[in-house]
Amino acid sequence: MSRALRRIFPGQHSQVAHARDFVRRAVGPGCPRLDEATLLTSELCTNALQHTASGAGGSFEVTVFRQPDALRVEVRDEGADSKPAVRSLADMSENGHGLEIVHLIADRWGQNGDRFGRTVFFELRWPLALGQTPAGDDPAQHSGDHHQDDRRVEARR
Repeated sequence: MSRALRRIFPGQHSQVAHARDFVRRAVGPGCPRLDEATLLTSELCTNALQHTASGAGGSFEVTVFRQPDALRVEVRDEGADSKPAVRSLADMSENGHGLEIVHLIADRWGQNGDRFGRTVFFELRWPLALGQTPAGDDPAQHSGDHHQDDRRVEARR
């Protein structure tokens, strides 16, 4: 597992593109799920700005953890009274489906926090290439003790 790469962004919608670029560079071009990682990062950052205090003059933080066969990206915001929730794609509105997209694409995702700050994360996995050795541990174990209490974790596959 590589060490965590972390960056704080001002709470402005123009910063979502910078967060995507940060993840793209942190993950590197050799990641087989780079496109998914940047898309899901965009969704989580946009949600943080639209639904939390981060978008009202605050900031948000993006943290990337990488293994040879997995990736975890966390977006920490400045909190909100409401909890993130998946909305059905059956609702044909143009927005409000960020977590549904995360739910459909990520191998695992979840959230932890409250009105004072929340972290929403996703994990992506892929088969090891020939000659690579597994890191032997789960990306979630390297994200700090606060994730041992993730209140909602969705596993995919």
